[in-house]
Amino acid sequence: MRAWLLIFSSLLSACSTLQTVAPVVDLPDSPESLTRWSMDGRIGVQSGEKAWQANLFWEHDPQQDRLRLSGPWSQGLVSIILQKDLIYVNEGAGVTALSKDPDAVLREKLGFVVPLASLRYWILGRPNPHLGSRPVPAEGGDENQAFEQSGWHINVQNTTQVDGWLLPQKLVAQGAGVKLKIVTDQWVIRESAK
Repeated sequence: MRAWLLIFSSLLSACSTLQTVAPVVDLPDSPESLTRWSMDGRIGVQSGEKAWQANLFWEHDPQQDRLRLSGPWSQGLVSIILQKDLIYVNEGAGVTALSKDPDAVLREKLGFVVPLASLRYWILGRPNPHLGSRPVPAEGGDENQAFEQSGWHINVQNTTQVDGWLLPQKLVAQGAGVKLKIVTDQWVIRESAK
């Protein structure tokens, strides 16, 4: 009987050493550490009675953010380049705008304002580190994250892990009478300061 107990306990201990433990991934939370990235997805915007959807391609590097908005089959292509406080908008067919007041250009072109300087961080699921923010209860469950910043409520509803970074797949931002939904189909991390 004693031999059986020894054999049984040996087998149990052997089984326990075969278990694999998932690696712990240290996910940095500083958006400045992501120096070059791009995302490809879709955006939906609702402001009052107006609503529209577009394909969204966003490319970020330390000098500028480049956004491309287009309808199906690249119809209605609009390019936006944001460099610090300078915005350049190209609507095609020779219609362009250049301004040091991004909010004024967006208000004129869209009829509402979206804080692009903060959206650059929000799209990464993080608040703008240069402005105050506070965490709030997330809609849709504990696995989601949410925060408020500059009068906007940002709710990250789905995330995915890309090169060790936890990034949003679906984000909803609401504020100033505007609701943005951004769904990311693909993230590409080109360079990070990890």
